[in-house]
Amino acid sequence: MATGTDAGLLESPKPQSVYKHAILEQYIIQYATMTASKLTPKRCVLFDGFAGRGRFDTGEAGSAEHMMVAAQKRKGSTQIDLLLVEQAHKDYEILDKVADEYRSRGIRIDSHHDDCKNRLDEMLQLAKQASLFVFLDPCGAVLPMDSIRDVLAKRGTWPRTEVLLNFNAGLIRRAGGQFKKGQLDLGGVAQADRVCGGEWWRDVAIRAHEDSGGQNWESAAEAVAHEYARRLTAATPYGSVVAPVRRQVHQQPIYYLILLTSQPHGFWVFGVSAAKAREKWIDFLGPDPDERESMLWDTVADQLERERACAIQHITNNLRTLTADGKPKKAVDNVHAIFGALYGEARETAFTAALRELVKSGELEYVTKGSKPRDFVFRRVS
Repeated sequence: MATGTDAGLLESPKPQSVYKHAILEQYIIQYATMTASKLTPKRCVLFDGFAGRGRFDTGEAGSAEHMMVAAQKRKGSTQIDLLLVEQAHKDYEILDKVADEYRSRGIRIDSHHDDCKNRLDEMLQLAKQASLFVFLDPCGAVLPMDSIRDVLAKRGTWPRTEVLLNFNAGLIRRAGGQFKKGQLDLGGVAQADRVCGGEWWRDVAIRAHEDSGGQNWESAAEAVAHEYARRLTAATPYGSVVAPVRRQVHQQPIYYLILLTSQPHGFWVFGVSAAKAREKWIDFLGPDPDERESMLWDTVADQLERERACAIQHITNNLRTLTADGKPKKAVDNVHAIFGALYGEARETAFTAALRELVKSGELEYVTKGSKPRDFVFRRVS
């Protein structure tokens, strides 16, 4: 039985939860406000299909309560309705009590003790004429691929829809090892087949594993996650980004957060939110122990400042490459070309610093300087 990853965490958030919740805290409220702004009424539906308990025993918010807080904060300008599902009965009882607190404040929250897949039609009905954010974060396997593709097909691109899902890296590593050893009776391979919508992942995992010299399954899990995202969005107007979520900086990912969106603004704002969330996560972990031992820095602030300097140089090089053809470039339409390998790690301020210095040096010029950095249009000086 798949329950939310916030279920069963009795004491306080773990590092991977700190990162995930910081993304939700940053991103959901922006998504709901932006996507509902052109609707009448201004309304967004947030769906958490594996909602867990909603709150830790320490009183800190879990994913579901972060959604409730967003709805409360924007109550005066945007109607944000919630649909929460949790399959574990004890966790659901706690979740529903948390929801009652926000219901008493005028927030619409429909909650169900049920299997997530049984509530997808209700989700689609509730979100008619509203934007929709679907969060799928199970402690275990996510919904079958066909179920997610069906949601994208039925929703189309208007009103806006986005899906943020947890793709279990541990499942792929375990299932890949079982498949290689011929242990098809242990259940992992069959479970991965269901999640991935077929057996295609087997070849992808084995090939990546062999390319790594057969040393580990981390590269296999990453390759499968990216191919899974590509297949989810194939022949649709949606694109995807894949963000690894780790317990510690140098450890292999526990899972990947995959964002499905049809809008370039989604990629930009999510990347900015992920970068801010990463800083909270690093602050929670403390200084990188490897770097501390080599005395490159002593504090989190030192670590982040060094990373920022590297990010500015990285983005500077990317901007030079991007603008080499002399044509105007709008930032939001070139998010991956700008941030490259540091997407979700480099902050937006690293982009603005890099662009500002290139303009100051006379290499680039602003065509249009919008109200937000993502709206900047710039080109190489001829």
